Amino acid sequence: MPTPNGLHALIVEDELLAGMGLQSMLTPLGYGSFAFASTPKQALEQARLQKPDLVTVDLSLLDGDGVQAARRVVEEVGPVPVMFVTGNPDGLDGIDGATVVEKPVTPGQLAAAVARLKRDDAGPFASQS
Repeated sequence: MPTPNGLHALIVEDELLAGMGLQSMLTPLGYGSFAFASTPKQALEQARLQKPDLVTVDLSLLDGDGVQAARRVVEEVGPVPVMFVTGNPDGLDGIDGATVVEKPVTPGQLAAAVARLKRDDAGPFASQS
């Protein structure tokens, strides 16, 4: 559900500059509020506080991995579009339907991935909720 300031995104990323970069690229796409997490546990806590309209997840996190974080968020709050932002897309082998943006991220790549998620569905974990 959009907030008064636009859509809400949860950015799961353990590199501060990368997270801030995603925020700056998502803002012109209609995202007006953001939560940040660097671990699967923090991601779940933030998702419980406010269900995100989009979750961006790096595969490599401080404590755990992005796939684990995404699964836990979807299991807890229900279907939500998930986008993996990673320098290692091979780490997603075997996860059907994953939307992946490879680092370094460009605004055009991110916009195309957001559009694809809006068009196609909530992502690879939607049927698990």
